[in-house]
Amino acid sequence: MTDRRSDPLAGRTVVITRASHQAASLAAALRERGATVVVAPAIAVVPPLDGGQPLDDALLRLEQYSWVAFTSSNAVAATFARADRRGVRRRFARVRTAAVGPTTAARVEAEINRPVTLVPERHDAVGLASAFPEPRPDDWCFVPQSAQARPELVDGLRARGWSVDAVNAYRTVTPTLSDHLAADVSSADAVVFASPSAVRGHLSQLGGDSLTGKVVCIGRTTAAACHEAELPVAAVADGPTDAGLVEAVVAAVHG
Repeated sequence: MTDRRSDPLAGRTVVITRASHQAASLAAALRERGATVVVAPAIAVVPPLDGGQPLDDALLRLEQYSWVAFTSSNAVAATFARADRRGVRRRFARVRTAAVGPTTAARVEAEINRPVTLVPERHDAVGLASAFPEPRPDDWCFVPQSAQARPELVDGLRARGWSVDAVNAYRTVTPTLSDHLAADVSSADAVVFASPSAVRGHLSQLGGDSLTGKVVCIGRTTAAACHEAELPVAAVADGPTDAGLVEAVVAAVHG
């Protein structure tokens, strides 16, 4: 007999819509709780349409910035890959760093070998903008972001008097689902979204078909994207971590 306390997702199918390279740890955590996992990426991360030249330019003048703010692990990966290509990684030693939440912060810290300067208590772009200190006259903040980034961080910082350079570090595109994956998705008990772009991508993949599984979101911003798309949200994770998402899935399917 299955112990629901240790395997609360036994007999349940859960769809992960993260990009392929980001799905493994969450998939493992869900399987540990008994779930059958379907990895159906709703987004793929690719270079920006501008070829990355604006990002290069910002990295080459990094000393002019007092802060760099990251709102996703994808932004961290794209920025430091480009910094390595241009040979300017060492310049991050002289700039303060901010990260939207602990997962992004851990990725930054792994890259720069020191703690992130600022992680807000509220782990979204609004919380990050609010947590920034008051700017000094010569303060500039560099924000490497998705080409589809929402405006809350940049607008929030500028409203507080910050000078901000926002540069596209990457963009997301929507992969096509195979017929096999589409069938697995349509019969799933829950679908996990970790970004607004994943919400939009998944709905595009469905091509107008209804989403039948319980919707679970990583945080407020992603839940807001679901509400905008008129998707009922069954659960929102307490924190932007795999453990938080797993507990939210458990709550959603047993709610």
